[in-house]
Amino acid sequence: MKLLPPARAAAALITAALLLVTATPAWAHVHVHADGTVAPGAADVRMTFHVPNEKPSARTVAVRIEAPEGVRGVRAEQVTGWTTEPATAGEADRTAGWSGGEIEGEGGVDFVVHIDRLPTGVSELAFVARQEYDDGEVVTWDQETVAGEPEPEHPAPVLSLTGAPAADAGARAATGPDASWTAAVVCGVLLLLAAAGLPVARSAARRRDAATR
Repeated sequence: MKLLPPARAAAALITAALLLVTATPAWAHVHVHADGTVAPGAADVRMTFHVPNEKPSARTVAVRIEAPEGVRGVRAEQVTGWTTEPATAGEADRTAGWSGGEIEGEGGVDFVVHIDRLPTGVSELAFVARQEYDDGEVVTWDQETVAGEPEPEHPAPVLSLTGAPAADAGARAATGPDASWTAAVVCGVLLLLAAAGLPVARSAARRRDAATR
């Protein structure tokens, strides 16, 4: 097998690293995080759902969050430019919604939900987020992420709880910012190694050229 000259090999490594960085999935799904650590059974919990606009040709005009069973007292916090929507009949006070605003282009909006009480005996909470576009399409974020399998197209926003039994936690695939951050770090290391190797490669190439003259 014919090996590439050192300089060309280093350049190829840099190119490959850049491609990996740009290929890293963006944090473009609906995600949830809480203020501080949250344990099972916690009361008066404030959660933030980040909802990005994923359709360049349409705008997000309505968002609805549905909490899993066992969650009690879900309330939507007012968001500038949006109108909070009351829970519909039969939802048992487990939903929060907003309408009247818009998310366009590559923008995103944070929607805050207050919860009176979380259930006990669970290690995580999987929510359902429904995102409505001005072209009539409704995207439902409710798919389960399974360890060892590719991330689904519309994964449910999941909040991990602290203090839960290890046996209940289970192994979940690394998704969202953690996976993206890991990939970015690995690619960054590759870039640094390649950049450090370029001077050596150039020096070796110059010595080889001088020896052949």
